[in-house]
Amino acid sequence: MVYCRLKKPDVETAHAILLLSGKYVMQLRDDKPGIAAPGQWSLFGGKINLGETPLAAVKRELFEELLIQPEFKFFQRADYYYDFVKGNVRTWFFVSNIDTVWDAHKLREGKAVDIFSFAELEKLDIPDVIRQALNRYNSKKK
Repeated sequence: MVYCRLKKPDVETAHAILLLSGKYVMQLRDDKPGIAAPGQWSLFGGKINLGETPLAAVKRELFEELLIQPEFKFFQRADYYYDFVKGNVRTWFFVSNIDTVWDAHKLREGKAVDIFSFAELEKLDIPDVIRQALNRYNSKKK
């Protein structure tokens, strides 16, 4: 993965760093051919639709994938080349504390959802861009 500054990305995505009682909520991706990061642990989120803002996309994705509607704060943006799409990607990261909405969740996409301490994330197979965002978030909250 090569990081760069893009004027116009080929693809844009929005992902959520979800915090539950101070731990990180992660999605185990389906292990299907043709999807990004199959079988890896990742953040919930996905592709931004044409005409959609990054914030609207992350809200839509969280509702589609977990049936929850939390509040979000923008965290960071990452621009990089991603071989899966054979192009340049811009990923927008948002953060949400989901303590008050977690009881209503229902997993609708992916193999599993689980909750991890930051130290436990080290043992997981996580896409590079996601791991770097988590590392940066964890270092900023100290």
